[in-house]
Amino acid sequence: MSIFEARRPRRMHVLLSASALVLAAAAVPARAQDVEELVVTGQRLSQQRAIETKREAITVVDAISADEIGRLADKNVAENLERLPGVGLSYDQGEGRYVSIRGTPAQLNNVTLNRVEVGNPDGDSRALPLDVVSGQLLGRLEVVKAVTPDYDAQGIGGTINLVSQSPFDLPGGRTARGSVQVGYQEFNEKTPVQGDLTVGGVFGDGRWGVLLGVNGSSRDYRSDGLYPDDWRAVPGVARGGLPINLKTTNYKLKRERLGAAGALEFRPTDLDRFYVRGLYSKFTEDEYRQRWRLDFASNPANLTFNADRASGVATGVDARQDLRLEYKEKSISSYSVGGLHERGPWSVDYDLSYGYNELIEPNELWQFRQNSANLTVDFDMNPLLYTAVPRNASASGLGFRQYTRQDEYGEETNIAGRIDLRRDIDIGEASYFKAGLKVRDTDKRFDGRTDRWDRGAAANRFTLADFGLQGPVMEVDLGDYTYVNRFTIDADAIRAFTRENLSSARFVRNAAESLKAETLNDYDLNERVSAGYVMADVDFGAFRLIGGWRVEHTETEVSGFRLDNTGAVTPVEASSSYTTFLPNLHLRFEPREDLVVRLAYTHTLGRPQYPQMRPGGALEFLELSPGVFEGALAEGNVDLKPFRSENFDATVEWYFAPGGLLSAGAFLKKIDDPIFTFDQTLTGVTIGGRTYSRLEYTQPRNAAEGEIKGLELQYQQQFTFLPGFLSGFGAAANVTWTDSKLTVPDRGETPFPAQSDLLWGAQLFYQSGRFEAALSYHHTGRAVQGLGSDDETDTFDDDYRRLDAKASYKLTDKIEVFVDLQNLNDEVLREYQGGRRDWLTNYERYGRTYYVGVSAQW
Repeated sequence: MSIFEARRPRRMHVLLSASALVLAAAAVPARAQDVEELVVTGQRLSQQRAIETKREAITVVDAISADEIGRLADKNVAENLERLPGVGLSYDQGEGRYVSIRGTPAQLNNVTLNRVEVGNPDGDSRALPLDVVSGQLLGRLEVVKAVTPDYDAQGIGGTINLVSQSPFDLPGGRTARGSVQVGYQEFNEKTPVQGDLTVGGVFGDGRWGVLLGVNGSSRDYRSDGLYPDDWRAVPGVARGGLPINLKTTNYKLKRERLGAAGALEFRPTDLDRFYVRGLYSKFTEDEYRQRWRLDFASNPANLTFNADRASGVATGVDARQDLRLEYKEKSISSYSVGGLHERGPWSVDYDLSYGYNELIEPNELWQFRQNSANLTVDFDMNPLLYTAVPRNASASGLGFRQYTRQDEYGEETNIAGRIDLRRDIDIGEASYFKAGLKVRDTDKRFDGRTDRWDRGAAANRFTLADFGLQGPVMEVDLGDYTYVNRFTIDADAIRAFTRENLSSARFVRNAAESLKAETLNDYDLNERVSAGYVMADVDFGAFRLIGGWRVEHTETEVSGFRLDNTGAVTPVEASSSYTTFLPNLHLRFEPREDLVVRLAYTHTLGRPQYPQMRPGGALEFLELSPGVFEGALAEGNVDLKPFRSENFDATVEWYFAPGGLLSAGAFLKKIDDPIFTFDQTLTGVTIGGRTYSRLEYTQPRNAAEGEIKGLELQYQQQFTFLPGFLSGFGAAANVTWTDSKLTVPDRGETPFPAQSDLLWGAQLFYQSGRFEAALSYHHTGRAVQGLGSDDETDTFDDDYRRLDAKASYKLTDKIEVFVDLQNLNDEVLREYQGGRRDWLTNYERYGRTYYVGVSAQW
């Protein structure tokens, strides 16, 4: 309730439209003088609802309303959120997946459903992959950038709150609506489909309400890519350096989503309400990947350059063909029961929730290699998409080298309970005091197993040319250049051959590597967070002052394994605890009806990633002489402190017309205890009864400090003041500039990973009578993807730009047809290394997608 509960209707207010400001405990009243806005419909109305959400909020928040979610050309919640100021995305196979806020990586933010933490099906991060969820099941998406004390402290960049729809927000007290759409993908000429259905109503003299929704989608698509690895400086050659290899890849994928959401509410009196809510979403992906790899520059001594120092011949080249078949299944579910009761100046709000998330990820990988002594390659580094073409590669020269079978499983259970007590204060219009308690208990388990088989002895070896294992020739079409993948592996043939021969001498199980993969990634973790807060919201008329304290106590217990190179597996357990005090202060100033000024001073935190706290690890050693050992140990660190951020926000918002907004905001985040990878050489240390004269030790640890600062601008206007046809137009735009630094030992100052210096988007929309249309463009600026040992090994995401369009026409008041056009600019995903945009490490193409559909309500 916190950021939207500031104004209770003690004096007469007119609701702008409760249907979009969903969630029974959080309806936002509009000003009486805005009554004329009720005649507005369609996308104009949904935009005004989102603006009113921002306007009435206590603190810094941006939102997308339920109607607007359906009008955007997006596939999932992540892509919906990208439309908001300061929100950036990382993409996977052409779909938005992880959301960063104001340059803060996704794993340091928080995602909640109706203020309840959702958790994460993945085992390696706290970052929730938001491509799991479709926005069609939700009533509103909120990005809260400056939290009040009643919000969870996790979320250095902010909190993404997914808000369920409520049956009491339905226009007319009931609804039945649905949509279906069919698409066409240029790249593979496939037809994706998706649809949704929502039914609900209020009954029992207006005391009971029920709302149920389902949605589903299926998308068969293709992406092609170029993936060079490990660039390094080479004096005197084009681009100033060379990669070790060139990899060309064909992906064929099938992604499906299935979701359901529901709410049952009971309001026995006007002062009491009870609810049961639930959401389930399942994401599955079948992936087929063929990859051809040429290690043409792994040894510079084998390169002969032409006069241009960009092209030439490489000898002694290692070639490789891989086939990977992977299945992923990720599901999230969250269920809650709660209520709200008001008695005079007092109210109590409570919620008990249960969440369960699951990851199932088996895959198989086959690898064939050609003897490097026999292969010569012609290469040309002149074009951006450079080429490396083998002269004498053949299927008979590609011998079987390795088969791996992976089976990963993760599950997470979250149980949480909270209670909030509030009392109105007789100061101003809507002042109150509030206090609350919350407990969250998380159990997370991850079990990773990978069995590996290597080739047999010489008499039992086979090649890609044997047993009908070779597949058809495939093209890797990157638009500017098309590569040819000649030596693919037939998926059906190799699967059948492997089943028949896995226990034979043709496949030799690598017991050491299998054991290592089976134990080192496994962990069981329990995290309990106990929190309490007190806060007050005091209304001084034009001023509102909100302040308070939150305290969170975190206890962690985790178990894992340590493995040494004798094959000995040792269980390891560890635990830690810490307490964090988080003062927050907000000022909301409304000097006149159309102007809002906000100042905020807040504290937030970002807990360590789960694998970073995993105890144990790989211990490798060598006995130099009797009783004298050297070794290397890499392990986690359960004693890691969380990132702690001191945040300063200042915004000015001018609501110059109905549906019009011009705002500017500045922010600064001073971050203590960021986490980095620590490397140290130890001498004379004893582990497991063995003394090491020299031990290379690696562990994640806390660094000194970091900083993120930036500026956000936002503009939106409906041009109703223009004459005739032009009055149907409107425009929206936002831009965010950020700058960051992270102090890392032995590296000095570097940017924060996943922090784009520039984010901006623009939308031109039109509405007249039964016709609506919108053209949207979004730009995500380049960002550090991962920090290496030095500047040359850092990796970066390049600029990503997307142009989408959507148009609809109402055949009747109940039936609407629409078209949805995605990635009209045929944007590709680019990554590079060493700060040099011509040192490509990733170049993926997905193509355009077009949808036509129909929606109806009755």
